[in-house]
Amino acid sequence: MKTDPEPTEERFPLSIDHMMKVKKVIQLMRNKLPIMHPGDLRTAAVVLIALERLPATTACVDVTFGFSLPNTDGNYGWVDIHIDEQEFRLASGEHFYDPSIGGDTQSRTVFETQAGGGWYSGDIDEWLECADRIASEGQVDAEDNSDHDGIEWDAEGEQVL
Repeated sequence: MKTDPEPTEERFPLSIDHMMKVKKVIQLMRNKLPIMHPGDLRTAAVVLIALERLPATTACVDVTFGFSLPNTDGNYGWVDIHIDEQEFRLASGEHFYDPSIGGDTQSRTVFETQAGGGWYSGDIDEWLECADRIASEGQVDAEDNSDHDGIEWDAEGEQVL
């Protein structure tokens, strides 16, 4: 029986249960690959390589990747994944608009952890529930500040499962 790995500066403190849920996040992304634009595919590749290497960190990665529902009458929602060498975060948000009142935006971190720490906060399943709905109808939003030349594309991550 495998035990949960100890956190180090090169690892996130993710349990085996967390890793099973991360596999669902990866599958959600993979299901959307056929309809992504080329630039989004490049960013998705960075996210996927970092997610697949978890709980190990991936040097030179700094990316936020998500899905958003179309803006309808000023109302829309989104979910995103942020991963870099120090942080792994899943977030969601909504923007509400009423012409007579105005608009308001609400966003929150649903799950987060840091490399080298011994803590995490939140629930990946809660993010997945929201992400399944938004990704099924939504579009890709991505911001990639990674150093693509510095990423070790051929390196394999440690398999926890």
